Amino acid sequence: MTISDHKPDTAKRAHARDFQRILDQQPDIGTAKVISGWFLDPRNIFDPNSRRRPKPEVLIILAYLLLMAAACAAFNFR
Repeated sequence: MTISDHKPDTAKRAHARDFQRILDQQPDIGTAKVISGWFLDPRNIFDPNSRRRPKPEVLIILAYLLLMAAACAAFNFR
């Protein structure tokens, strides 16, 4: 029995399942690692218990958004 004997949807699901299994076996690859790489500084390789801190750009953007939300709330609830 070949892949062409199966429904195309079943073959796609099998490939997706195999790909997800491969990603699950490799802890250094994955969506969570990519997203955390965007927002967090790299770990200190000499201190395994250190926490990853947010990048300064992320903190600036969050502070700006909080400031804008506070300004909108102040003008709306006045």
